[in-house]
Amino acid sequence: MSEKSLLDEIANCHYARQCLGDSAAVNPCRKIVEYQNTLGITKFHIPEPWSGQIEKAPILFLSSNPSISCDEVYPNWDWSSTEVYDYFNNRFGGGDKNWIISGTRSLQIDGTYSRATPFWAAVRQRSIELLQRDVIPGLDYALTEIVHCKSRKEIGVKQSQEQCVQAYLRRILELAKARVIVVLGVPAKQAIQKEFEIPPEKLLSEPIEIGDHQRLFTFLPHPNARGDRSFAKCLQHNELEKLRYALATESIT
Repeated sequence: MSEKSLLDEIANCHYARQCLGDSAAVNPCRKIVEYQNTLGITKFHIPEPWSGQIEKAPILFLSSNPSISCDEVYPNWDWSSTEVYDYFNNRFGGGDKNWIISGTRSLQIDGTYSRATPFWAAVRQRSIELLQRDVIPGLDYALTEIVHCKSRKEIGVKQSQEQCVQAYLRRILELAKARVIVVLGVPAKQAIQKEFEIPPEKLLSEPIEIGDHQRLFTFLPHPNARGDRSFAKCLQHNELEKLRYALATESIT
C-alpha cells in the first residue's frame, strides 16, 4: 500500500465514521471519537495518521494519541485528499502553508502561531540528543501514535487501543523508514511490548525486522512525566551508542 493510500485510510477511518454516523453501533472507539463533542467542536478533527515525512525520517516517535486544540488549523472531512496529505506529510515544513514553525508552534485559526508545544519541543530535543546536531523537524524525525483519534489526557485510549493497533500499527511501521523507533509513555510502551514480544524490563529491543528494514525500539517516559526524560539518563551508555550507531551507519547490529 502506498503512503498516500494508507494516510487516506487512517484519516477517513471507518471506525470513526461509524461512531459518528450510527449512534447505536457498538464500537470501542466511541468514547474517544465522541470526546470532541465535549469541547464544542462542530467539525470533527480527523484521525491523525502521522506527522512528518515518514518514508524518509530515520527516527520515529510513537506515543499514545494526539492531543487536541480547538484553536489550531487542523483538517476535517471537508478538506480534500490532497490538502490532508499535504498537511500531515509536510506538517513541519515544505507544505502549502507553514502548518508548524520551528517544529513547535502550530498555525492557529486566527492566523497567528501558538506558543511552543511542550511535547513537540521535547521530541526535537531528544532527536538532537540522538543525532548530536541540530535537526530538521519532519525530515530527521516523524511522529505517530498507537491511537489516531485526538483527545486530551489520553481519554478513550484504553478503550480504542486494541482495535486501532490491529488496524494500523504494523502497516505504518512497515511504511516508515525509521531505524530507531522511540516509544513514549506507558500506553504506547505496553502496546509495543505486546505486539513485538519485547520483555517489559527492556528499554532497548533487539533488532526487529518490520517490512524491509530492521528496527530498534527504545522506551522513554512521556515528555509530560516527572524527572529527567533524556536518553542519557534513561538508557545505559552502550544502549545510547547503539542507537547512534544505527542512525549514523544505517546498520543495526
